[in-house]
This record gives sequence, structure tokens and C-alpha cells, in this order.
Amino acid sequence: MTYTYTYTYTRTSVLLDQVDLFYQAAGIGEDARKRVVDAVNERWLEQVGAYVEEDGERVLEGALEISWKAHSDHAELTISTDLAGWEGGAAPELVILAKRLREYADSKKLAVHFWVLFTEKIRNDPEIYPSRKKTVGVDGGPPPPWRKTPQERRIPLQDLPEAHVVLRDAR
Repeated sequence: MTYTYTYTYTRTSVLLDQVDLFYQAAGIGEDARKRVVDAVNERWLEQVGAYVEEDGERVLEGALEISWKAHSDHAELTISTDLAGWEGGAAPELVILAKRLREYADSKKLAVHFWVLFTEKIRNDPEIYPSRKKTVGVDGGPPPPWRKTPQERRIPLQDLPEAHVVLRDAR
């Protein structure tokens, strides 16, 4: 006899898992991941990204874009993560993206770095923005400039129309 189990999660829980699993697979440390996941949970961030830099220039990047408006429109819906291709709760698009970043970085003996983009409301508030950056641990400036104009591919996450995976490649 074979048993199959289906787990149903809130959309927010699935988004939080995607951020954590993406950063984990890309090689981002646990403390940084926790701070970023907490910030996504608070809806402070609209994008999270990971990138590889070579000779002071960005050459490869992956990002997860979140539309909180679209998320709110679907908030009452739940999602099952035992969909085809989802491994360990991770969307296949994110797994592939993180693996590409890691494999390229490892092949060149480079590190994978991360960035976040706060919501416009937070970015435009001169009192809140600095403290939120400090809480998330991103006090530094923006990522380095691109080596050349990157090619970009945007892919919606399966069953999560409020989230898109973005690959930018300037190699």
C-alpha cells in the first residue's frame, strides 16, 4: 500500500520558504537568510537577489520579485507544494537559478553575494529606511555595476503569480 501526503500552506509561508531556499541553495549564510526572510515576512522587501561579481563587476544575478498587491489579491488562497518539480518545498525555477549561480561562482572560485530592494514606501521614508537597512544587515551601497548590459529572463513562479524569478547574465 502506498500513501501520498499533501501539505497545504498559506501563500506567505510559501514565499518565505522560497526566499530561504533560494538563498540557501545560492550559498548565502544562515544569519543573513534569517534577516532577509524576516524582512519579507514583514513585507518590507519587494525583491531579493543574489549575484556573482568578477573583477569588481556583476556578471550573473538571480532575483525573486514579489508583488505585494498581487499577493494580497490572492491571500485567501492556499497552495500545495507537492506540485510536479517542487523538491523539498522549493519551486524548480528557483532551484535551477540558485544552482546556476553557485556552479558559476564555484567554477571561478568566487563568492555569491546578496542584495535586497525595500518597498517604495520604506525607501521614501528617510526616518525608517536607515533603520530597516540596519535590521536586515544591508548597510552598504548597491551591488557593483554590470560588466555589460545583462540579458534578462523573467519567469513567473508556478502557482504564485505574485512572484517572478529573474535571471540576469552579463558574462
